[in-house]
Amino acid sequence: MAFITVGGSVTSYAEYTDLLQKDQRILESNELVVPAESGFTDVTDFIEDLLTKSTDRINTKIKASAWWRGYLNYTGTTVSDPALVPDFNPNRIKTRKQDFTDACVYYCFKEYLLPLIADFSTEDSAEVQKIKYYDQKFNDIFNELLDMADWYDADGDGTVEDAEKVYSYQPVRRTRRRMTVTKVR
Repeated sequence: MAFITVGGSVTSYAEYTDLLQKDQRILESNELVVPAESGFTDVTDFIEDLLTKSTDRINTKIKASAWWRGYLNYTGTTVSDPALVPDFNPNRIKTRKQDFTDACVYYCFKEYLLPLIADFSTEDSAEVQKIKYYDQKFNDIFNELLDMADWYDADGDGTVEDAEKVYSYQPVRRTRRRMTVTKVR
């Protein structure tokens, strides 16, 4: 579990070793070739750059979510103009850092690494199945983080008070339509 900080700001939720711990076989068996246009020659530097991009995308997904606007309103920051929604600040994540690290690694696998080596000519290729697997893993943990927001220090005082914790519960009732229940795996 490693948040990488540069100049006091979080730049990445994960590092190269976090990715290796999740699935080192991808790097060993597929002999990942760093694209020449990336400007990197070392696989480690290339992957850490992809993890930084994954972190930026996760932060953008949080900021773009309806949950973020609702959370801001809940914690006392009123947003009247959608164009003026404050940025999500990863420096204020105080707990559940391992979940953010896992989400970053899963996002990197599904969006950046596996597409470099995947055989998209068939739907049944192992890499396409892994992309689907990591997509599901990322979505599960991302939705769980948003549904159980007990990790963000909204006022920046260094602790997450009870007033800053938001739990989203789905109403329990009988229905014939698909259930929307957050599953914790």
